[in-house]
Amino acid sequence: MNKIALSIFFSLLTALSFSNEIIKKKFNSKNNIDKVTFFRSLSNEDKVENITFFKKEFSSLLNQNSKNYTHKKHFLFVLGLINQIQNENLEAISKFNDLISDKAFNLSERETMDIYVAMQECYLKLNLYSKVFDINKKINTLIINGVDYPLWSYNIQSRLYLQLQQYDKAISQLKKEIQLLYKNTKRDSLIIPSAYNDLGFYYHLNKDFKNALLYYNKSIQTANRSLKSTNPSAYKSIILSSQSNMASLYLEIKEYNKTISILNNEVLNKVENKNTPIYIQSLLLLGDAYLKTNNVKKSEEIINSLKQICCLEDITLKIQFLEIQASYFKKLKDYKTSLEITSEIKHLKDSLLTVQNLNLLKSTELNYFIENKEKEVATKNLIIEEKEKTNLIIIIIGLIALLVTGTIALRNNRRKRIEIEKMNVSISNKKEELKTSLHEKELLLKEIHHRVKNNLQVISGILNIQNNTITDEKTKKLLVEGQDRIQTIALLHKTMYQNENFNIVDFKTYINELISYIKKANINDHKNIEIHIEIENIRLNIDTAIPLSLIINEIITNSFKHAFIGKNEGLISISILKTNNESYQLIIKDNGIGLPENLNIDRNSKTVGFDLIYGLSQQIEGKIETSNDHGTLIKIQFKEQK
Repeated sequence: MNKIALSIFFSLLTALSFSNEIIKKKFNSKNNIDKVTFFRSLSNEDKVENITFFKKEFSSLLNQNSKNYTHKKHFLFVLGLINQIQNENLEAISKFNDLISDKAFNLSERETMDIYVAMQECYLKLNLYSKVFDINKKINTLIINGVDYPLWSYNIQSRLYLQLQQYDKAISQLKKEIQLLYKNTKRDSLIIPSAYNDLGFYYHLNKDFKNALLYYNKSIQTANRSLKSTNPSAYKSIILSSQSNMASLYLEIKEYNKTISILNNEVLNKVENKNTPIYIQSLLLLGDAYLKTNNVKKSEEIINSLKQICCLEDITLKIQFLEIQASYFKKLKDYKTSLEITSEIKHLKDSLLTVQNLNLLKSTELNYFIENKEKEVATKNLIIEEKEKTNLIIIIIGLIALLVTGTIALRNNRRKRIEIEKMNVSISNKKEELKTSLHEKELLLKEIHHRVKNNLQVISGILNIQNNTITDEKTKKLLVEGQDRIQTIALLHKTMYQNENFNIVDFKTYINELISYIKKANINDHKNIEIHIEIENIRLNIDTAIPLSLIINEIITNSFKHAFIGKNEGLISISILKTNNESYQLIIKDNGIGLPENLNIDRNSKTVGFDLIYGLSQQIEGKIETSNDHGTLIKIQFKEQK
């Protein structure tokens, strides 16, 4: 068996070497400029396989044509693309900036478009979103001027929103991009199915499973019409991707049998290379589905298969594999092994978070570095322009000395007109700079709220992991209550970064989401608790919203836990009404067993929950009233904080 495998390996290696030699031979047969065209026509895989060869050849061509700007610009651009393929994005940006800033290259609009698209891809990989927006403005200007946009770069804008986790905007943008693709007669037969598959994935991330399934199927249907008979290799790739995405969707909506059927019949038996991410990811999904259906034997087979695969170096895939193993041993009631694996998962997730934070810091440093470089280029250009102006002034002065008084008057009028035009241009530029700066600050503030929400959820996740290791029920209860309070604030920040005004909370929308979370966290199969919400369209600032949301969380959670002891159903109602320009009234009522007769909520209640309610009410100048009327009624009159 080993001899057969070794034979296959050397056969593949020989075939690959032969293929590379053919590419090099064809490249060397071309003249200088045709070599650029040949390189750009190759597939990305061929470029990667021969990247060292191409880098050496084009570096040599650049040195040979250092004075010939017509040829030099093509070689410099290709070297930037090579840097991009090697993930040397900073070096690539430097080369592209040299091309843009040096007027000696005399770039056409088509060449400028190619450079901007390549720069945009680099900035996107470096998470420099403000730079992506800047470049996108320049690309849109070229499109308005009639320059064709490279087809396979169609989705950069939607991918940007995807990375910012603004899924609604990503979906809307991708739909616009698909409409433009349909209008472009130069598109190939793979691009539309790929775009539909991406759109399904965006809906999937946005938890809109109906539309996600619709577009996954649309991707398959489009591929059947346009690819099946013309490009079998591309057809197989897009079908596998769409089917794998559908299997993942069915797993998420708990239709496990459909997940198992798709993976076994449509994906795994059609993947030739067992070390590819799609095969490993599909095995992970299948193992998870078998566990969910309590098929422990099949799960064990999947786990053993994954252990034989060499390529689980990807930390995300490894975490998924370990999570399946932990669940498997838990099913076997081997809690010790399950806990050890869970500890390893925590360590890996902590490492991943550290890497993400380092990448964020790195992208901030890169942004600072790039801005300094751009300032240096701008300063050099300004010096050149000033020298040119100085020379022009000297020539003009020499001519003026020979002209008559009438010519001098004409010159003065012209100078004044030029100064006015410069002032107008300067004012216009300042206005654009202020507009751009405002937009960047808004984007940054939204990103801050988003990251605060994410960090709070990370803390909640850490508390959850810690809770799994604690046996004392009182401590576990305290940790869960802490998680609920953290999640309350996290949901508030989520609502804020989805608003246009980042200091104001749409409280009706927020309360609906908070109540949904509380119901889910306190769900009980034996009890039917309904919640009625009556809230006006009120908007509160963050100083009022945070303590008020924590108060509501404490009261509703206490009702779930204590109000319906011995009852199978119950009703909780919540209302917030505006009583005058500055005051509001919060009323929460349930039809439970009521408060203890000797409980005084606003002092010495001896419970953390009511102490917290009282303390938070003080922050918003709240007055608390309680009564037992067929249940518990809590009324708080409060003011919005300025």
